[in-house]
Amino acid sequence: MQSVKPKMILSGLGSALLLLQPFFTFPIFISILVGAPPLWLSWLIALIPLPLRYYLTGRPTCRTPFDIPIVISTAGIVLGFFISPDKQLGLTLLNTYLACVLFYYGLVNNSAARQGYWAFISVLLCLILLFLSVWNFAGGSDKQTVFNSWAYKLASTLPWTIGMELHPNVLGGAFAVVIPGLVALAIFLQRTPVRWGAGILALLFGLVLVLSASGSGWIATVAGILVVLLLRNARLFWGAALGVGAVAGAVWSIWHESHWMAVVFPFNNLLSRFEIWQMMIAVLKDRPLTGLGLGGWWSEAAASTVYRSPHNAYLQFYSDTGALGILALIAAIVISVRLFWQVLRSDKGSPYYGIAAGITGGIVAGGVHALVDMNLNILVSAGSKSLYFAVPLLWLWAALLVISCRHLLEGAGKVLPP
Repeated sequence: MQSVKPKMILSGLGSALLLLQPFFTFPIFISILVGAPPLWLSWLIALIPLPLRYYLTGRPTCRTPFDIPIVISTAGIVLGFFISPDKQLGLTLLNTYLACVLFYYGLVNNSAARQGYWAFISVLLCLILLFLSVWNFAGGSDKQTVFNSWAYKLASTLPWTIGMELHPNVLGGAFAVVIPGLVALAIFLQRTPVRWGAGILALLFGLVLVLSASGSGWIATVAGILVVLLLRNARLFWGAALGVGAVAGAVWSIWHESHWMAVVFPFNNLLSRFEIWQMMIAVLKDRPLTGLGLGGWWSEAAASTVYRSPHNAYLQFYSDTGALGILALIAAIVISVRLFWQVLRSDKGSPYYGIAAGITGGIVAGGVHALVDMNLNILVSAGSKSLYFAVPLLWLWAALLVISCRHLLEGAGKVLPP
């Protein structure tokens, strides 16, 4: 009996530690961002749950529908690192990308966790979005105009020492992914406190999004919400779509007469994006299989201030990872469409239907935003150096999509295919 007791204690302690598996990856991001703790120590911490999970369950991780795209994109990332002309940029992306992979599996491995666990993650996500909001407004921006200048003035009074600027479109992309999920919780779930809380948060985040003056974030958010409405009711979707079309037409008719609209939707910037994409395609024609390597685009465009950002996450990922990365993206999109179809055919009365609908809307919003900006990997200036980060937000949404679809299908007596 005494020999069993330590095993029970170890099993209980191990299970508690495994709930924290996603958070074990955070020190890696902190090491890249501020230089401490040492990167080797952060990786040692991040890898602790893998042998522990193997000891307790007989496998280091569970299988998921996105396993094959992850393997392919990881191969592309590793290849991109070896051919990268800027190993400093390449190293920051390699480490944060691998941390995102561990973060994704850490979440999926805990898909059976209780509601309190996911409530904690939701609160943590809200705090991160608050941090990004303060970061954006305290750093200053050329997107200040008549309706948001007060927010920049207010934030400028706060103590701020991070020394890095965040572009409003990064903030806009983050809120575009999150807001459709909150809208879905507000219109699908039956629990009144959750609906009210989600609705209030959606309005608050929507206000911050409006103040960011991120035109791409506005458009992506509307696209994500339309997907949520489509999953709720076809008539609701078409009514909203017609309303959006009418508003877009009215905006276009007075665009030249309004200064703030020109700030939010800078048409000239859109034209310059076409020039950037043409330049990228021309450069990538010489290396269609391998791409330019991690961060290679910035080395290619180092002599130009106009082309410092690719402004297209798909071309950027192709530049970083070559044909392997594009193959992985295509596979991930196909799998996401399959999961979307399964959600569409599922029981709308299930609470997981609304959750899956909101996550699907967020992923669509992220995909739309990726057409004109970076949201898979972002470049951040930190003083005299640059950091190239893999963004964990879409990895979080991919994990939540898998988890919600798994619960949704299990409720119908089906199994989510690996």
